[in-house]
Amino acid sequence: MAVVQTQVEELAAVAAHGDTLRVLVVDDHPAIRSGVRQLLDQQPDMAVVEAVASAEEALAIAERQPLDLAVVDYQLGGRSGLWLSRKLKRLMPAPRVVVYSAYCDGPLAAACVVAEADALVSKSTVGSKLCDALRVVARGGTRLPFVPPALGNAMRRRLDTEDQAIFGLLLAGIDRVEAAETLRIDPADVDLRMWGMLRTLEGLRAEP
Repeated sequence: MAVVQTQVEELAAVAAHGDTLRVLVVDDHPAIRSGVRQLLDQQPDMAVVEAVASAEEALAIAERQPLDLAVVDYQLGGRSGLWLSRKLKRLMPAPRVVVYSAYCDGPLAAACVVAEADALVSKSTVGSKLCDALRVVARGGTRLPFVPPALGNAMRRRLDTEDQAIFGLLLAGIDRVEAAETLRIDPADVDLRMWGMLRTLEGLRAEP
């Protein structure tokens, strides 16, 4: 108990020195959105800037003010959370993105890699796990589930030949800029291909 109390006091001290993590919450379910906001506002090192229902609202907020973290539901009714993740990652500075979803299967984990998300957390986990993931990614880490090689290979075969090489590098933890340099492809072309790959991978998740 003393250790837990000490950790809370340390986090409170960090927040007091102006290092509070600015968080955007995006979920189209009002109860979940409210619950996540309440959970994060209770953390001494976090402050929720806004909690909104759509990807478009979230992007507009992120374009107006700097954010450290975004907690993004995968299914948002309109644009998906993965679309939002890729858009957020093009801002300067770009926030770290945690996809918070009821579904955390292998195909979604692979799609999160292409969407450049930093973590995938199941809504079935306790709230402390979400907070832990946010702190990990805020420090530059990742919390993406492992994609088994057999699944990765099966998904790769559904892509165009050039896209397969990009997908393989992304799964190996190589970012899009380095992937473009490795494959000697224009970075803008890699970016466009990643949008197409994401549409394909999300379509695969919808297949029976």
